Amino acid sequence: MPKKIYALMLAVIAGVAIINPVPLQLYEAKIYDAFMQYSAPRKPDTSVVVVGIDQKALDTFGRWPWSRDVIGKMIVSLSKLGAKVITLDMIFDTETDKSFAEALSSLDGSIKEWKIDQEKPDFYENFSRFRMGMAKDDELAKSISEAGSVVTAILFHHAGSETSMDEATRKRKLESVRPFKIKLVSRDSSSAEAKIEWMSIGEVEPNISVIQAASAASGFVNVVEDRDAVFRTYQLVIEADKDIYMSLALASAALYKGAIKDVGAYFRDGHFYGVSMGDELFATDKHGMVRPKYYGFAETFKVISAADVMKADPADKVLRSQLEGKIVFIGATATQLYDLRQTPMGKFAGVELHATMAANLLSGRMISTSVWQFLLDGGLILIVGSLLFIVLHRTGVVAGLAIAAAMFGGLVYFNYWMFSTNLVWLNTIMPSVTILAGVISINAYQYIKEQQSKKFIRTAFSRYLSPKVVEQIVQNPEYLKLGGEKRIMTAFFSDVAGFTTISEKLPPARLVTLLNEYLSEMSFIINDLDGTVDKYEGDAIIAFWGAPLPMENHAEMTVLAAVRQQRRLVELRKVWREQGRDELRVRMGINSGPMVVGNMGSKERMDYTMMGDSVNLAARLEGANKYYGSFVMLSEFTYELVKHRFFCREVDMVRVQGKDVPIRLYEVVEEMDKITEGQRRFVMLFSLAMATFRLMEFEKAAELFESCDKMAPGGDAASKLYYKRCAQLIEAPPPDDWDRVYDIAK
Repeated sequence: MPKKIYALMLAVIAGVAIINPVPLQLYEAKIYDAFMQYSAPRKPDTSVVVVGIDQKALDTFGRWPWSRDVIGKMIVSLSKLGAKVITLDMIFDTETDKSFAEALSSLDGSIKEWKIDQEKPDFYENFSRFRMGMAKDDELAKSISEAGSVVTAILFHHAGSETSMDEATRKRKLESVRPFKIKLVSRDSSSAEAKIEWMSIGEVEPNISVIQAASAASGFVNVVEDRDAVFRTYQLVIEADKDIYMSLALASAALYKGAIKDVGAYFRDGHFYGVSMGDELFATDKHGMVRPKYYGFAETFKVISAADVMKADPADKVLRSQLEGKIVFIGATATQLYDLRQTPMGKFAGVELHATMAANLLSGRMISTSVWQFLLDGGLILIVGSLLFIVLHRTGVVAGLAIAAAMFGGLVYFNYWMFSTNLVWLNTIMPSVTILAGVISINAYQYIKEQQSKKFIRTAFSRYLSPKVVEQIVQNPEYLKLGGEKRIMTAFFSDVAGFTTISEKLPPARLVTLLNEYLSEMSFIINDLDGTVDKYEGDAIIAFWGAPLPMENHAEMTVLAAVRQQRRLVELRKVWREQGRDELRVRMGINSGPMVVGNMGSKERMDYTMMGDSVNLAARLEGANKYYGSFVMLSEFTYELVKHRFFCREVDMVRVQGKDVPIRLYEVVEEMDKITEGQRRFVMLFSLAMATFRLMEFEKAAELFESCDKMAPGGDAASKLYYKRCAQLIEAPPPDDWDRVYDIAK
């Protein structure tokens, strides 16, 4: 195989690995989960314990949420049992019994004013005990304050979330957590304006002020799931209103190590770099995220029931040995409380997620997410591919396959070793693709070279049919007899816009040259994608996919052919423009559905062709392009078969002559993996305008279509058409039962 072509293939594969597109991420995530499960030590960090609000605790103290004085008593109990840090995975964002507590406080002031507290001290002592019992928020705050090392939870809302919080409340709540921000922020010269690239934070949900103020530290409990709803990452820091805040796990670990005031945030090279805790620096991605190293499946950490803690004697040596000097996370573990998260290790209670990350921070062991790993992925692909090229060119097919299999096994083992031992996650799929692509491409190239001497010239059918079709006919002559069959296929019609005008001004010889060049280029693409050219009618091309050979993806191949033809036409127009020749623009119509296909004609002359209503609709769609300024038009039947691969916009809902059921029309914009952000925004705006139009809000729709027209380079005919329709409907409003359908013939 030529070295340049092979090197280009390796460069493409390496580039894909470095770019790391979403589909690749999802497949790699499954390998990541498998590596995590096999490498988990099944032993927890003994510095972290979970006190679970489990079924036993619910049976003892009743349904959740509990009274805050109960939580306060649990904190007191943990403090007496020697817990070094107590972390609450819960938020107390509303005040309880406020009016009654204020009344008792007012009464207390009156009692002191009347000196009853001095005259009847026993009564006042009982009254004070009763008043404090009613002031449950104050009692919890007192327990938190006296424990001295309690971490409370807060929750941030992104700017797009819907809340009823007014601006004054938003600022007040943000001010209540500002004392807990990271105060040490370091930036290099290129990061003066850099931010943590995450969702924009709009609001915070703190604890009520008396509890928030009593906390030794506070951390957010926001966690982010991957696209497949699995929690593989953990947000260490969040930026809100230009301040940076710690997560619950980071705040807990920092307080445990006595470094709560020494936590630092670092920006380097124009983006967020990492977090320091004392003398340790933890690299994150630009979003402030890391990847936790899980210790095992659910409840790998020591989980003690809250009921046992509440009933415990401070002198209980067994319980003290489990809690003394530890970080104790308090959170829901009962299934019915619905705080379950899907992780690579299965479903975890949310509190275990925070406990895992805190243990990672204490041990300094978590999965690396540094930027250089993507470069290592690319380098690994180049090394594997180069070795494969050298080996396969010196061995036979069988030996080459055995070596490739050994290389694949070695690759998987190496990546697992890097993950389990060095905590580095490397791309496994793309190097595997390199091995597969190398084996296939090199062996295929060698096979093609061996077969070159066996090629022979095909019959005249090769001018009109794809090579596969020709080969099938050669092997099965019965295909050439008269008759047809009904199949689900896709029909293609194309026609040159304004060809009559072009033909009238060109001499016959130049016209034939231009037409032959155009038809040859378009037919090559059709044949290349296994289509069948039905016939040429002047400048028009009629083709189909799905016969005579069955083809599952006939719609996909047809649309791909149309897209490639339009791309080739762009290249040809550039050449024609440089040569001073006329430029051709071609409209195409595509429809999928049941058609009759077969050899039709006489015994002396017959054509392999198609017919039926589905064919006629494709022809009408080709002509409909001119109303919308489009060049590739699909019916809704084709769109449903290709929407996963091609980005389209719906342009109308029409009724075909002789048919009662309306049909939706779609314009092909681009292949899904080649779509630009500008195209995506334009189609979204046009879709919004269409939805507004169909809601019969014509004035608003007109404004949106006008924006679409301005947004499109050179304007947008479809937007102009709808703007005109809006004007007509504003002037003469339709009836309430208007079906929003237009006649394609008109």
